Amino acid sequence: MSQTIWAKGDQTYREHVEAAYAAWLTTVEAKRPLIRRLGNCYGFEERQFLQRSLFTVLLHDIGKSILPFQRVMRTIRAGKRPVWSENYRHELVSYSVMLRGSVALDRQEGPLLDVPMPLDALAVLGHHKRLNPDLRSFEREMHLPPPQVCEQGMKEALDLAAKLFDAEGYRFPSFKVEGLDPVREVKGLIGPEGALFNLYERLNNPAAIRETYAVLKAILHYADWHGSAGKTVRYTLPAGGVEFRRLIADRCLKRDIPFTGLLPFQEACALTTGHCIAIAPTGSGKTEASLLWALHNIAKRGGGKLIYLLPTMVTANSIYHRLEEYFGRGNVGISHSTASLLFEGEEDTPDARDAHFERSFIQPATVATVDQLLMAGFNTGRWPLIEANAANGVIVIDEIHAYDPWTLALILQSIEHFAHLGARFMLMSATMPNYLLDLLESVLPGARVVRDTSLLDSSRNMFEVVDDEIEVVSDRIRNAASEGRKTLVVVNSVGKCQDLARKFSDLNPICYHSRFTLKDRMEKERTIEEKERADDQGALLIATQVVEVSLDINFDLLFTECAPPDAVVQRAGRVNRRRTKPDSTVTICRASEVSRKIYEPDGTDLLARAFAAFAAGPKRPTEADLTAIVEQVYAGVGIERDPRFLEASRAYSQSQRRLLGIYDNPILDTTYEVTRKVDYPQVPVIPLQFRDAVRDLPPIQRQYYEVKMPLWYVRKHRDIRGDVVFCDMDYDAEFGARFSKRPEEVNLII
Repeated sequence: MSQTIWAKGDQTYREHVEAAYAAWLTTVEAKRPLIRRLGNCYGFEERQFLQRSLFTVLLHDIGKSILPFQRVMRTIRAGKRPVWSENYRHELVSYSVMLRGSVALDRQEGPLLDVPMPLDALAVLGHHKRLNPDLRSFEREMHLPPPQVCEQGMKEALDLAAKLFDAEGYRFPSFKVEGLDPVREVKGLIGPEGALFNLYERLNNPAAIRETYAVLKAILHYADWHGSAGKTVRYTLPAGGVEFRRLIADRCLKRDIPFTGLLPFQEACALTTGHCIAIAPTGSGKTEASLLWALHNIAKRGGGKLIYLLPTMVTANSIYHRLEEYFGRGNVGISHSTASLLFEGEEDTPDARDAHFERSFIQPATVATVDQLLMAGFNTGRWPLIEANAANGVIVIDEIHAYDPWTLALILQSIEHFAHLGARFMLMSATMPNYLLDLLESVLPGARVVRDTSLLDSSRNMFEVVDDEIEVVSDRIRNAASEGRKTLVVVNSVGKCQDLARKFSDLNPICYHSRFTLKDRMEKERTIEEKERADDQGALLIATQVVEVSLDINFDLLFTECAPPDAVVQRAGRVNRRRTKPDSTVTICRASEVSRKIYEPDGTDLLARAFAAFAAGPKRPTEADLTAIVEQVYAGVGIERDPRFLEASRAYSQSQRRLLGIYDNPILDTTYEVTRKVDYPQVPVIPLQFRDAVRDLPPIQRQYYEVKMPLWYVRKHRDIRGDVVFCDMDYDAEFGARFSKRPEEVNLII
């Protein structure tokens, strides 16, 4: 009688493989359009790919049929703690078996790409640990002899694989598994002296290896994770366009917002098939328009992911809650560096979240910062899943104007890459200068441009330009706040924000910028939203430019330092959003010297031109007037000639060359492999005063106490305790972080 082979402590090998096979069936149906597209690009048939994919799923855990792993499983089943150091990584043994099978499949069916390359075996090797060229994920095994195989278990595993392969109409290849030597066989392919480098060099199209490998590995992850968790694959959103219109009406009713049907702009987006560039002022209902577009395109293509990308974590959190309200709990994921903190305390609930699913765009809809998609181009995290899910998804990028030349160049490359794989894009902004529209149309030729023209002749606010710095209007700010008006003050540096907040401390202002701990910033955002929604009380909010694309707020008055014209329009969009107040005013003051260091690092006169344009513009500009001002200031701008844009345009190709397309990135090159290029690097640290408070907290909860500070300052004032970096600074919940010994140039950017 054969001994049971266990895949997990509570799941036999047979149970796991059969569950993974069931998940594979569902997943490949969703991925068929992508598989066909890859085949057309790189010369293989759909059947060939499906054979390879099923092969990886059926044999990915065959390496668990070894004595060291089964001893660990028996220990776990006995309720004891295993000694993992006595284990042997099963992926290595699975790889050794897969390599032989892959060669046999090449002989039987022909290679998948134009040179024989065991992408299926490599996907299996890296399905748990990172696949690095130095094999550091398997460092312990590099010094161990081959493990003893459970021969009967191996035979039963191969028989099961052959049976399921046959069920799909495929012929299981014939190959032998005696004499497995995983380490020798892995070294023969991977590393500086392995064969993979030469195989990569021989490819006619190097992109083929990465894209094909990513989809193979992504489908394996789907099958393995869903099979292990006992979950059914839910690939796409349940709500259709008609149902979603009712949900919009219901949401408006709950918030006392009049709803008489979709606006013409929303109807136009809802009926657009394919790529769309949406340009509409604040208040046009862009979010709902984008969701109507997404559902329409998902329906047209028979399914796909919705991926909603935003510039900041705050906006991502806000949109996540809105999408979850529309589509239901469990259908929407969120991914950014602190997303897990949104769900703290849910571990014991029936619908506890799976971090793997959240970070990998696996949910039917995912809200994320744009960085999550961009970093996949540098092969970080679960990049094959992100690649494969985005490739046959519908992708919304909101606030597309809000990125600097470096990030914009990466976004444009990503748009071009994923559009080539079949993704459909909607790119949205309230302000779209012609130079930016030209760039977007160059990577999405044929995209439909939808403009909200219904508001072009409408005017939201009076504009006033003051030829002095913002301190000159202090009395007017004080009077407005004292009268109970909702008053917004926006400046361009953290130092100025803190100084003004202290100056008006008797009015209980809310000081809001990026240099707060996450815990305090979240509390401030709740307070801001509560005060903004209270009709019977005023509010004084003093903020930096973080307010431009973060909070969904509606104030009566704005006093702002001059900034780039599109930024000023964004700030003005936080005033009189619903156009119901006849006396709302935007006051623009001259930019400070620090502002020029922020917005004109290359010595341009952008701020002076913006100030002059607003000064010469109408006193009550329409949306069309504001668009004209933006165009006037940016006339002649050639961002594609910007050194940062040009440098970023080469970053992905340099990275992929170094990684041969498929390696996981062992160490990021912080010069090139970043999504945001800043002149003043900042790092997250914990203020020294919280040392006792975080001493016994797990790493995830320590993030509540982190604040970003300039790298140069941290180097001078850090206090490292174990794996925690503290930093000496002045900090309080009201004003945020300040230098303990502030130098002359302390007015910091956001």
